[in-house]
Amino acid sequence: MTAVEYTIEGPAGPRPDRLLLLSGREAHRLARHPALWLPLAIAVAGVGYEAATGNYFSAGSWYAFVFVTIAMLGPIVGIFAANMVTSGARRVRADEMLRATPMADTERTLAVCLGAVLTLGGIGTAGVVALSFIAAKGSMTAEEVLTAGELAQIPPILAGGGLLGVLTARWLRFPGAALVTFVVFAIGGVIAFSRLDSETATWWSWWSSVPVRGTDEPFTYESPASAAGPWWHAAYLVGLCAIVTVAAVYRDRGHWSRLAAVGLPIAAVTALFGWLQLP
Repeated sequence: MTAVEYTIEGPAGPRPDRLLLLSGREAHRLARHPALWLPLAIAVAGVGYEAATGNYFSAGSWYAFVFVTIAMLGPIVGIFAANMVTSGARRVRADEMLRATPMADTERTLAVCLGAVLTLGGIGTAGVVALSFIAAKGSMTAEEVLTAGELAQIPPILAGGGLLGVLTARWLRFPGAALVTFVVFAIGGVIAFSRLDSETATWWSWWSSVPVRGTDEPFTYESPASAAGPWWHAAYLVGLCAIVTVAAVYRDRGHWSRLAAVGLPIAAVTALFGWLQLP
């Protein structure tokens, strides 16, 4: 479809090939954001500390370090980076030019969401591989190692952080919204992280089904009592990601009927997944 045809006939339906191409570009844009390199910088600093002091961490300490860095700091950083990338066109006042292109706003937003899932979900998958490698090479007890269902929650946790960044960029359009969003979620993360010193730090259960036990080293991970296993919580997290994606794509008032028609069934299934986890 040419720009003239788009002006006369309106936007065409979404094309999978065009959507995949644009999603790859959005993933590349997000991957280039410097904020996403912060967790890696922290890991490199930890390695440098070991080399400088000779105080080498145990496998269990590294396991806990990677887990907290990837699954706790990663989503907060991802929210900020995705928000900045998504709102970039609006900040430079390029929205008018984008409206003239032969692509609907919903398709562009869906591509941004898919790009966030590809980038941050890929980082989460790399974190799972790193944790599995540490567990395989280090001498660790069963209490120190996460199960497959608990590891499966890490990619949607990071992808969900990026999708929340896209959502807030779409719905909060006032100047400074990215900073406000980052501060709010960072404060929530700090409050959760501060409870790590409690005897049984169940702070993690609102984000993942993996509470961290105790102040004694090494950390141990204990699943909370529930009627379902960690795989149900992973499905619940995927459902939340789908809800956020639908809310971001159908943000405009003219699409609110689609927002209800698509979002409500997904929300109902996600609520069922959450209900199945109640003790």
